Amino acid sequence: MLLKNGYFSDCNIQDIPVHKILIEKRIGKTFDLIKKYLESNCKLNEIQDLLKWIYCDEMINFKRTNEILNHFGIQNAQKTKLLTNDLKQLLFDEQTSDFKLFVKNEEEDDEEEEEEELYIHKFVLAARSGLFLNIFQNLEENFQKVKDYSGKSLETIELIISFLYTDELPITADTDQEFIKEEFEDIVEYYQLNPKIPMMDIFEKYSKK
Repeated sequence: MLLKNGYFSDCNIQDIPVHKILIEKRIGKTFDLIKKYLESNCKLNEIQDLLKWIYCDEMINFKRTNEILNHFGIQNAQKTKLLTNDLKQLLFDEQTSDFKLFVKNEEEDDEEEEEEELYIHKFVLAARSGLFLNIFQNLEENFQKVKDYSGKSLETIELIISFLYTDELPITADTDQEFIKEEFEDIVEYYQLNPKIPMMDIFEKYSKK
């Protein structure tokens, strides 16, 4: 399965492809430990319900999912362990990253252009961007870096990737909001962002702060 690098098995009846990085971040244990417990103690539908919480913050079987999470030391998960918070911690995290994006870093006083490495996670960008999904589908399996050809500034690329992880834009008083907004109008199309409209709504929300 594309971009999915782990499997849960339910008594060898069915394999469920998952993303190890996200599973480990959400549960806070190693993938092998999580896998061993689930395959030994949980039915297929219980594993699927747990994955619904891991990927979507939704609990279908509230009691059973909480029992599983309690086993791993997670209490009151719906309030203390939110998906958005876990994704924020993954943002530009070198330790858990499985891919690098090289972006031109152009300084006004520098004659030479330098490239900045941004540490990213394929499963996040592939889920939110049609362009990255296409890139990852066509890369060789062990290829772990790609260059950005959007022509946009490092600041803009960092903002857009932050949004893809968090649905928020880290805009401050020092951000040139008009410039960034113009950049976004192009980059939404270039990166084939999904979804488009909520992203612009988020921009309007944060640009007023």
